[in-house]
Amino acid sequence: MRAYKNDQSSQKLNTAGNTYERIIKQREERRSKLKNTTSLPHLKTRLQEHINTLQEIRGKLHRPHTHQRTQEATNVIQSSSTTTLEGKIVVGYMYGQELNTSNSSEGLYTLASPNAVRLMERADLDCFAVDDLIVLTNSHNCTGWNQDDITTTKLDTALPVPNDIDELRQEKLLAIQKNFVNSSHYRLYSYTPAFSDRRGLEVTLAPIGFHDFYPLMPFLDEPLVTNLDGVKTSIREKYGNTALTYSSSDYGTSLIPAPIALHGVIVTKDHQIILMQRSHSVAFYPGHWSASLEETMDSPGLSPKGTTSRAGDVDFFACATRGLEEELGIPASSIDNIKILSLNVEYLILAVAPVAIIRVDLTAQEVKTHWLLKAPDKNEASKIARVSTELSAVVDKLFSGLLWHPTARMRLIQFLFHTYGIDEVDKAIKARKKPSTT
Repeated sequence: MRAYKNDQSSQKLNTAGNTYERIIKQREERRSKLKNTTSLPHLKTRLQEHINTLQEIRGKLHRPHTHQRTQEATNVIQSSSTTTLEGKIVVGYMYGQELNTSNSSEGLYTLASPNAVRLMERADLDCFAVDDLIVLTNSHNCTGWNQDDITTTKLDTALPVPNDIDELRQEKLLAIQKNFVNSSHYRLYSYTPAFSDRRGLEVTLAPIGFHDFYPLMPFLDEPLVTNLDGVKTSIREKYGNTALTYSSSDYGTSLIPAPIALHGVIVTKDHQIILMQRSHSVAFYPGHWSASLEETMDSPGLSPKGTTSRAGDVDFFACATRGLEEELGIPASSIDNIKILSLNVEYLILAVAPVAIIRVDLTAQEVKTHWLLKAPDKNEASKIARVSTELSAVVDKLFSGLLWHPTARMRLIQFLFHTYGIDEVDKAIKARKKPSTT
């Protein structure tokens, strides 16, 4: 009798599972009809949310005895990654200590952090990753895109988010409003990869406010939302399968709101890469070493200082130019060239990170002088250092044990790809890591 009941239960589960498979297929077909359009972003995003819920139901039907998730599965990030300094919530405090920066790796393809690997598994994607930075798409061999190679489209209205995410954001907003202005920025809505039959990259951006994403960032891994069976879980666990989704074709966009933050590698005319140690007054990764700067992309509206005069960044290149002026005091006239190498996602805060090489017509010492004397936002950094662009010097620096910003080593590796080629970089890293036989 028990076996008969089990068979009946199994048949019911299979029938329900097949029903949800059909519904998901119908929704995905409807979503595919919206591909290559920016006229219905809200509908496309809501469809993504609906499909995400249906997939969760389907998964639970396929795993009827695994409803309960352990605390270890939910809380991937250690509590030390978020703290309060001088009365302000800070994300990424001492976070670099937790990354895979040891000398035990065997080559390029084993440098991803455990968290980045977990997120890729959650999204069911294989990507190249170093530490916490996961590549969405890159120029061929990281040769780079020029300004004419990237087409940028901007939406006028913000994208919707799931109700439980917005409710949590509202709950946490008061503590953020005390210290941070609701400055205006951009998030990525979609991108079209640069396939071999395409000249370059196409991106679509949507506006987002600082108060739309920052109140959530300290709590992405806390069990503060509820899944369908009533069990508390985290935003990353519930919606992380969409975190690497920014498709312009048949898929939607990430359901977790996050900004675009350009990550620039500054190369001087005397062949040095600028390294900057982030000050302890910044909101992200205080005390970490960066190669070389990060700049959140601005949309028209409110600045972090509360003024409303700024026009916003027209594209990634304008963002890089502004970041160089604000953080280092380097004018646009001193920039030789900017190339965008790739689009990436940063694990901890899920920001989309274009990686850029910024070549300047200044020596490393001149860059430091500009920072000391002319930079409007000088206090975002506490120190400036340099490393030679020679392959061996950069590889040695990669494994020097610095408290790295979680995307810095990927930026340096992409610079090496751009300069020396992927195969040569892989050889150099493997050679650097071979144990001594003496």
